[in-house]
Amino acid sequence: MVFLNIAGSVALILFGIRSLRKGLERMLGHALHAWLERMARRPWTSAFAGFVFGTVAPSSTAQTLLALQLLNAGKLPAASMLAFLLGANVGITITVQLIALRFYDYYSVFLVVGLIGFQAFKSETIRGAGQSLLGLGFIFLAMRVGGEAAHTLAGDEDFRTILGILIHHHVLLVVFTAVLTLATQSSTAAIGLALALGSSGIVTLELLVPVVLGANLGLGLTSLMAGLGTWQGRRLAAANLILKGAFIVLCLIAFQPLLDLLALSPGSLERQTANFHTAFNLAVMAVGVVFAGPLGRLLQHTVRPAEATVAGVPPVATHLDPAALTSPVFALANATRETLRLADEVKGMLDGAWRAFVENNPTLARSIQRHDDRVDELNNAIKLYLSRLPADAMTPRDSQLQFGLLNFSSQLESIADTIDKSLCGSVIKHANETVALPPEDRADLEELHRRVMRRVETAISVLATRDRTLARQFLRDGDVLKDWCIEIQKQHYQRLAQNTPGAAETSTRFVDMVNVLRRISGQLNTIGHTFLLSKPTPAPEG
Repeated sequence: MVFLNIAGSVALILFGIRSLRKGLERMLGHALHAWLERMARRPWTSAFAGFVFGTVAPSSTAQTLLALQLLNAGKLPAASMLAFLLGANVGITITVQLIALRFYDYYSVFLVVGLIGFQAFKSETIRGAGQSLLGLGFIFLAMRVGGEAAHTLAGDEDFRTILGILIHHHVLLVVFTAVLTLATQSSTAAIGLALALGSSGIVTLELLVPVVLGANLGLGLTSLMAGLGTWQGRRLAAANLILKGAFIVLCLIAFQPLLDLLALSPGSLERQTANFHTAFNLAVMAVGVVFAGPLGRLLQHTVRPAEATVAGVPPVATHLDPAALTSPVFALANATRETLRLADEVKGMLDGAWRAFVENNPTLARSIQRHDDRVDELNNAIKLYLSRLPADAMTPRDSQLQFGLLNFSSQLESIADTIDKSLCGSVIKHANETVALPPEDRADLEELHRRVMRRVETAISVLATRDRTLARQFLRDGDVLKDWCIEIQKQHYQRLAQNTPGAAETSTRFVDMVNVLRRISGQLNTIGHTFLLSKPTPAPEG
């Protein structure tokens, strides 16, 4: 029964950490993502941003995923992301500090206040804060359950004998704790269990220090597992693991002097252990930030990109990491970046098709048509990825963004089809016509193409910012463009009536192009309507 209670306390800690992280996402969500991206420009500010994130979301998997999000965006250097991850590891230790300060004596306060905030209010911010407090309450309750079980074990002679043997095998303790941390994906659970034993008086610093070292090794291994999906993730997690491993080896080599130093520090055994945990990660962070550049260059030669390319074409989807699906905020950020990439692909098709029209180049038009298959694959990948998001884990804001991404992705695929079949098809159809467009018609088409390209760029901005004012202006611009298209067609027919040279011979080509570009502009309107019909939501920057 005692071991069942200990297992139950570990389960409560894991559930509490999950609730704490989910509450954070509900409370801050994309706003936190935007703040972190602004902060993570330089190594030291990036380390501070990581510390904040690790404090409020003590999950090494979540931290690695977010670091990869920011790194894959291509705007932040790898050195800053390593500093972010190391700072987040320091932030994780704050939960252990709260445990050592015996905040678990007030677990009932956290549970009651958290439940009221989560159940009695409709505001997502308040509900998120309540869910976070519930998470802390579960963690502190787990410490009470684990502490009572540890006090029971304190009187068991067999258990004391086992501890007496383990205390002389430091490396074995490090490995065992690392495996436990990797299995539970939580260093807090492993160290929290050790602190519960420490409060019962049956363990000493000689046993707790290897446990802390093993938990940190397990933390590095957990980050490595989370980052295995991409070569950037492997580099980032490998750098983190190398730094932690080096410090663990140093601590084991200087084990006795380290124990003597810790014994001189003030506070209870639990406080000394928690302080060592924090100090260890602070030291790793400081060295990591200073030597991030040389370490990054070393890993560039040892961990190389493994993603295959065909004829120089990159993989279809580069941001859709399946590991992020358990966290809607990260998964939606992935899907947003992939949708923006899809928009750039379609924008490139439109620009290429226009060049084919201007140059009367059917070969270029056919090469542009081949891009439609790639757009279809990207669209299908985005839809499949978004459909795998767990509905029960998403807030209304998350669901709104999910719908917006699905809708915009589908419209982009439709626009690509229009470019393929109508725009490029028109170029190929009229390739043998030698009569040039009248200057007036050509000028109108050039202006129409310029306006449609600008609308594509604005649609991308609406998706990236989710700004309702911008969406409203985007739709107004669409109405203005529609009226202008009608006007230039009227002027074209007037030139036909006046027998303007070349107007009759090129009329079909002109009207086809106007109708196609006008149709593309109309298809873009969907993104504006999507974010006007929904409630405002904060959007990530960058």
